Formats: sequence, C-alpha cells, structure tokens
Amino acid sequence: MTGPEIVVDRSSPVPLYFQVAEQFSAAIQRGDLAPGDRLDSELQLADRLGLSRPTVRQAIQHLVDKGLIVRRRGVGTQVVRGEVRRAVELTSLHDDLARAGRQPSTSVLELATVACPAPVAAALGGRRGQRGAAPAPAALRRRGAPSR
Repeated sequence: MTGPEIVVDRSSPVPLYFQVAEQFSAAIQRGDLAPGDRLDSELQLADRLGLSRPTVRQAIQHLVDKGLIVRRRGVGTQVVRGEVRRAVELTSLHDDLARAGRQPSTSVLELATVACPAPVAAALGGRRGQRGAAPAPAALRRRGAPSR
C-alpha cells in the first residue's frame, strides 16, 4: 500500500511526527483510508517520507493512542473501525448513531415483575435493555419501576 500523500514542512515549529500523524488522521476521517486498510511498514514510510524510523514510529504510536489504527503482529498496522464520536451537547445515543451512518436499535432483553425494595427501584428507574447498532451493543442499561 502506498497510502495518502504526506507532506512534511521541516521549517514548521510543529513536530514532524505530529505533522505525519495529523495527515494520516485526516485521511482516515475523509475515508481515504478505510477500516481494515494496512499502512506501509515503518521502514517503508520512513524511506518514502525522508524521515527517521523513530519519527515515523512516534507518529504511528500517536495514531494508536488516538484509537485510529492498531498494530498486530504478523498482520501489520491497520486502520480500525471508526468510533461513534459524540459531541459535547445534549443528544441521544440514537441520534448520534444515526448521524454516524449506523442503524440504531433497542431491544428489551428481559421484562419481568420482581419484588424490589422501593429505594432500589427508584434508583434504577425502569426496564433492562440493550441499545446500539449492529454488530455490538453500545450500551446496556437496567431500569426498574416499583410494583404497584
């Protein structure tokens, strides 16, 4: 894989590793690099960009720390599935998943009437369920209500 065009500005006060990491991050956000795409090896990237291997390694580690890529022995460095990012605003999980292109769903895992002390029922407040988008739930919740 060759990957996106990365241009570093050696005269910039921004560290080289950060310039590389931000350009890879932008390529992932734009969809130029899709989940599952493999990045070139550190040596290949260092050679292509004219940088030292430690600089490239630091850029890759920065992307790993941000959760954008993962390193796997025997497989290489790959772009991971995008997370659902929630802005700091009052929105629902359903709306956030829908905006991220996912198909939100809610399923009730269990619905039963059980004896529960009133303080516990008040703290739980409803039913137990699972919310999210396939293939995995994004949230599990347990809700209860006092019996009448």
